[in-house]
This record gives sequence, C-alpha cells and structure tokens, in this order.
Amino acid sequence: MKQRKQKATEFHAAEGWPISRVSLEAKGKAVQALLANHTLIVGQSRSGKTNSARRIIEEILAWTDARVVILDPNADFKYLKQLSSDSDSKAGKPDPKFVARWRQISKKIDVAAPDGGAWGIDWGKLSLDEMAAFLRLKPSETFAEYRHLDHHFKYQKQTGAWPVTLEEFSKSKYFDVAVGEDVERYRLRLQELSGLDVWAKDSNNDLDSLFERDLRSIIVDLSLDDDQARTLTAARALEALWGQGEERRKAFLRDETISWNGTVVVIDEGHLFAPPETTDPQKRLVSEKIQRFADQGKKLNLYLMVITQQPRKLHPSVLSEFNNRIILRVNERRSLSALEETYGGSRGRYDGALTFEPGEALIEGALLRDESPPASLPRGVRFKLARTREGGGTPKADWALPKAP
Repeated sequence: MKQRKQKATEFHAAEGWPISRVSLEAKGKAVQALLANHTLIVGQSRSGKTNSARRIIEEILAWTDARVVILDPNADFKYLKQLSSDSDSKAGKPDPKFVARWRQISKKIDVAAPDGGAWGIDWGKLSLDEMAAFLRLKPSETFAEYRHLDHHFKYQKQTGAWPVTLEEFSKSKYFDVAVGEDVERYRLRLQELSGLDVWAKDSNNDLDSLFERDLRSIIVDLSLDDDQARTLTAARALEALWGQGEERRKAFLRDETISWNGTVVVIDEGHLFAPPETTDPQKRLVSEKIQRFADQGKKLNLYLMVITQQPRKLHPSVLSEFNNRIILRVNERRSLSALEETYGGSRGRYDGALTFEPGEALIEGALLRDESPPASLPRGVRFKLARTREGGGTPKADWALPKAP
C-alpha cells in the first residue's frame, strides 16, 4: 500500500491534474479513473494532443502496473522507449527518478513494424469470419465466392492440413477438386491478398505472439503506405488483444488470486478506424472490433484511449462510451457541439477550447475524482511536456518566420 501511495505522488501528467494539494487517496482515485475507464482525447493539429497523450502514457508506464498497446498510424510513438535528446532545453532537466525508471521500463517496450523484429499476421490463426472480411467477401453480396472460402476452410481442416500460411492456402489441393465458374475469381482474391506486406514470415514472431510476451508497452507501427495493410493489421491486433483478454478472464474466474493487470489500448486518429458508416468489409471489421472494446472491453480489463481531431467522424456507439474526456484546442464549434450532444450538460462549456494554446485542455468525467464531490463543469489544465523522443513527420513551421534583415 505504501508503494502505491508513493506512485500516486509521482504521477504528474498536467498542471492541475491530479490536483497537487489533495490527499494521496484522492490522487490515487483520479489515476485509477484514468486507467479503468475509456478516455477520449480531442484536438486539432498542433494543439499538443500527441505530446499530451505521450506524457500520459509515460506516467502510466512509470507509475502504474498497466500495460499500454498503441495503434500508431503516424509513427508518432515509435520512439517511445527513447528519452528525448532535447528535453534539457524544452522541459528542463528530466527528473532523475523518472529517468532511472524509464531505463528499466524501456527494456520492456517493443515495436511491431515491417522493418523490425515481430510483425505480421498468421493466416492460420484467423477465424472464418476474419478471412471473409480480409477477402472482402459477404454472403449476401458475393455468395458464390464466400461459399468457396467456406468449403476451402473446411477442406483444409478435414484433411489435417492446418494451420497453413496464406501462400500454402492459395496453393491448396482444394483447387484440384473445386468446381464452379467462381473458383478463379476466388483464387484471384487470395492471390491479391497474399501480395500485401502484412503476413508473418515466422508464426512464432507474429502480432499474436508479441502480445503474449511480458512487455509493458507495444507500439504497432501502422504508418504504412497501403491502406489495406494498415486496416488489416489493426483488425488483427484488436482481435489478438480481445482473445488474450478472454483467456485471462477465464483464468481469473478459476483463481481470483492471480494477478491480472489491465491493458490501455491507445488508438491514434481513431476516426480513421471507427467511422460512423462504411461499406468496406475490411474497415467495418476494425470498426466493429473497436465498438466491441467500447461496449464490453472493461470486463476483459481492456480500456480504450482514442485520439482524434474529428469526434463527429467517430462511430456514435464508440463516442458515447468515453467516461473521460480531454479536449485541447479545437478550431471549429461543430466538433464541440458533437461532444455536447453526446455527453449532455450545459451548452458552451467547451468553448474555451477554441482559443487554447498548445497543451492547454479541458478535462471532465471520471478524471475529476480527485475532487470530492467531482466537479460538474470541465477543469482547465496544461499538459506537461513529454520526455520521450517524438516520432512522426510533422514539419516545423520555423521556415515561415520572417528572415532577419
């Protein structure tokens, strides 16, 4: 208990959160509310939302026992394990205690990337429904080709030729016995899918295997040129985490004395993965998985942290589930109106976000449990600078400054 109280005193994500003058118990409740609920981070480009998210993640990893998995479409977090080389000039000298802890934590941070160690999807671990979505097959629209997939899947299982890679699946003896004019169209779909750079070269070093390792944080680098590859990798990462959560829940129900720490699943540019509507089976697969996390993830100790510039473009059933809201600068009121309509409360309470400087934010919801009773209106805070190396490729705007005479 003493160790947990000490960690609560160290957790400093922002000026004004958690409140410094309150009791250790109140601080602990605020941090617990951050981790054990779904969190939404909203902000325009250059509002400081990526820095704020990185600072929060740093604090989570340094001072709690949670695991953090990041779906990273802009490569903003791929250098998370490295401390920033310019932290002396920007944020002052890093806290030695944090630096010491981070040196240990960084050993348990890994990145899944095409040019890294662990990467890719094992075709043999996919369900029939996942295979169909990956191939963009729907029974109601492409019945003949979907039927071939169904028969092919059962054929491989019955002949004992399982698991198989996608390449092996595409060259299966099923095609020696399959009949029908749609066989070639089905085979062509398999060949096109196999050309994507998403398949694991080693079934012991795929995404599923990476999530099974004893790691504190995993960054899934989705800064891929191919939108399909990004979508399918995100879908498999979410499914692997869900399956792992189900297994841990079963083990916990058998023995409630076992340790079961929660996982915070950070999804950057969340509106890309969970839009209100989509007709693409691949994108719908990802969106439905995120909806499932939002609705049922807590029972599996899985908690969302979604970062977006455009909350209006998030699926309504996802948007409605965020107990924690962090709103940085927003340039137009339509996004703020969408938040007001979703969460209720007094109209105009987010309007201050229209004029915020980078790092300034409004927080509300369960995050305000460091007050008793929790405030009914959002609180203004300023997020501290992250101490880890920034990724991504956002250009600096210093080229736009006038030159000295």
